[in-house]
Amino acid sequence: MKQLFLASFLLFAFQFSFAQKGMDVCPLKVGMEIPSEIILQDANGLEKSLTDLTNQPTVIIFYRGAWCGYCTSHLAELQEIKNDVEALGFQVFGITPDKPGKLVESQERGKSDITVYSDAQTEAIQAFGLDWNVDDEMFAKYKNEYKLDLEEWSGADHHNLPVPAIYIIKDGIVEFQYVNPKYSTRLKPATLLAVLKTL
Repeated sequence: MKQLFLASFLLFAFQFSFAQKGMDVCPLKVGMEIPSEIILQDANGLEKSLTDLTNQPTVIIFYRGAWCGYCTSHLAELQEIKNDVEALGFQVFGITPDKPGKLVESQERGKSDITVYSDAQTEAIQAFGLDWNVDDEMFAKYKNEYKLDLEEWSGADHHNLPVPAIYIIKDGIVEFQYVNPKYSTRLKPATLLAVLKTL
C-alpha cells in the first residue's frame, strides 16, 4: 500500500511541465546519487561538505531566498512538522543562493529554526539540476521595480536561482523529489510527512 501511494504521488509530481520561460530544468531523479565535493557555507561563513551534511537520512529544501515570501512562508510551514520529521529519523535543512550574511533572515522571516546553508555560487543548485537564469530584463525589473537586487543577496553576479524543490536523501541516494517551476506552489507538510513514513 505504501509503495502504491508513493508511486501514485511521484506520477502526480512529474506531471508538471518544466517548459516555462527560463525554467527548463533537468533535476536529479529518484534513484540517482547526489553529487559529491559540493561545499556550502553556514551563517558564519564556515564551509560544510554536502556529503558530510547528508551522512544521515535528510530532507533538503531548495529555495530562492529570504527575500521570497513564498519561501519563508514554506519554511514556517515546515517548521511546524520539524519535530515529526526528526522523530521519523530524518534531519532537515535548507539550501539557498543567499550569501552567508543573509541566512539568519530566512529563519527570522520564516519564524523557523531549520538550519539553512548558503550556496551563493549555486554549485549544489546546478549539480541537482535546479538552476535557471534570470535574464537581463527580469533582473532589471526585480532591481528597479521591486527593489530586489539579486547580486546583493547572493554576493555574486550569476543571476541564477533554484526552482523550489524538496529532496529526500538516504545513503547518498535520492529517495524522493518534488520540483515545481511554479514557485508559488510548494509541497504540503502533511504530504511530506506521508512520504517520509513510506521510506
